[in-house]
Amino acid sequence: MRRLLGTGATVLGALGVLVCAAAIGGGWWTAVRTTDRTDRVASRLNHGLSEADVRLERVETRLATIRADLAEVRGEAERLMAENPELPQVRAAIERLLDRLLPTIDRAAALADSLRAVAAGLRAVEDVVVQLGGEFDQPSRARTAADTIDRAAEVLNVPQSRIDAVKSAAAVRLTRELIELVREAVAGSERLAEGLADARREITGAHERVEQRRVQVVFWVRVAAVAHTLVWVWIGLGQVCLVGWGRRFAKRAPVRSA
Repeated sequence: MRRLLGTGATVLGALGVLVCAAAIGGGWWTAVRTTDRTDRVASRLNHGLSEADVRLERVETRLATIRADLAEVRGEAERLMAENPELPQVRAAIERLLDRLLPTIDRAAALADSLRAVAAGLRAVEDVVVQLGGEFDQPSRARTAADTIDRAAEVLNVPQSRIDAVKSAAAVRLTRELIELVREAVAGSERLAEGLADARREITGAHERVEQRRVQVVFWVRVAAVAHTLVWVWIGLGQVCLVGWGRRFAKRAPVRSA
């Protein structure tokens, strides 16, 4: 009976050691997978942010050209305000200026529409960082930049009815309508430039926040893995003691009564 109890304790202790070893291995396997997944997510985010920043840099150059064209058109339009719009040459100059302005507005509107995808991307990146445990001031800079871009796109999306009304305006009103349209386009382009600059600054900040969250997640995953290991090592030591006790108990000679 003593040998049977000792053997049973030894077997149970050995099984316990195996379970502890499996638990430790499983904990580190989970930690490695979690760390690897976190690194991949952070890498994809950083890669996407870098590509977005390169695109925004090109867009910024194109927007600077558009703003320069709008400023030139605005200067000429304000100069024409001093002229008599009833004169044929003044009317012709205004119409030529309008023909220059409309394609420029279309280019700015197309640029703003393309930036709406960037605005959506900024919101998506913020959502991912929040899921990783990051925090943002409300309203966040990312959403502020995205909202600014959206508002600029709405301003620059001039309805066709408005364009037709300007084209068909009487000579006296044409210059005033042209000036108003130019000012709206300039204001929209300035707002777009502001949103674009905010977006680029936010991308730089997002790079830093993503890396910070990645480091924090990896650190705490490893801390949890070490703590998990220590707990199971402690339990495993108890199982080793059980094995030793079982072996000694099985080998101990029975005490005979006199």
